[in-house]
Amino acid sequence: MDTKDIRSFRLVYEERSINQAAKQLFITPQGLSRIIHKLEEELQIALFERTKGGMVPTECGDYFYAQSQELLYQLEDMKYHLQKMNSRQRKIKIGFACGVLNLVSLKKLNAIQSEMPDVSVQWEELENQEVAEQVNRGLLDIGFIIGTIPGNEIESCVVYEGKMNVLVYPGHPFYEKERLSIEELKEQPLISLNQKYFSYHSFMQRCGDFGFVPNIIINTMESQLIYRFCNEKLGLGIDADIHKTDRLYPDIRRIELQDAIPWKVSMIYRKNEQVRFLVERLAQIM
Repeated sequence: MDTKDIRSFRLVYEERSINQAAKQLFITPQGLSRIIHKLEEELQIALFERTKGGMVPTECGDYFYAQSQELLYQLEDMKYHLQKMNSRQRKIKIGFACGVLNLVSLKKLNAIQSEMPDVSVQWEELENQEVAEQVNRGLLDIGFIIGTIPGNEIESCVVYEGKMNVLVYPGHPFYEKERLSIEELKEQPLISLNQKYFSYHSFMQRCGDFGFVPNIIINTMESQLIYRFCNEKLGLGIDADIHKTDRLYPDIRRIELQDAIPWKVSMIYRKNEQVRFLVERLAQIM
């Protein structure tokens, strides 16, 4: 059973249309129909009823859709581990939660790689929860996440702890303050990173603790844009103190948000001897 066929089935199921799914897969409707027919023959069941209104899943189709995502995960896991076993050069995969790379010294990371010619270090940036899940499933050897996670099979150590700041532009009434509280932001237009980032969720949580929903007028994927929009006086910025420099906008003040949740970065890894030799070195890349 080809994983591409399963993914094609899932898209047809979600779109309820061969034509719409084919457009997203960049294949012809006829080609996609053949894939679905081949899958049905292999399983010896009907996955869909073909109607004028579109593709209507059968009971078997509903069940196969519900189970197929976990099946894809298992096949991906198996493929990854087989590739690792077959590789002569040992591979270590590292995942960084969105935003964490702002703290990382890539020079130190490359130096670690050069010291281990028999090891290939690969890294990628993912959402915070995705890093934790992939370490837990063995798809990543080491992860850097924001916050901490409990678990009997996962070891965790805090490698960085910082504060949340409010970015304030010249002329704003808060500009000369030394500290700000969550409550003082209640009526302010705010600029923040979006839902992919831990800082967004922790800030929303703390505002909820104080009984209000913040007026976030701009969500962005780029922390530098928070500085830019704040500099343009569109609102106050909410950001962690993770940047090596803020000299692009020297007039912007970073004021500590005193009752915010601290911004912690943890290194996580499964309890095995294969990555322990890297852990101490990687703890020094920030």
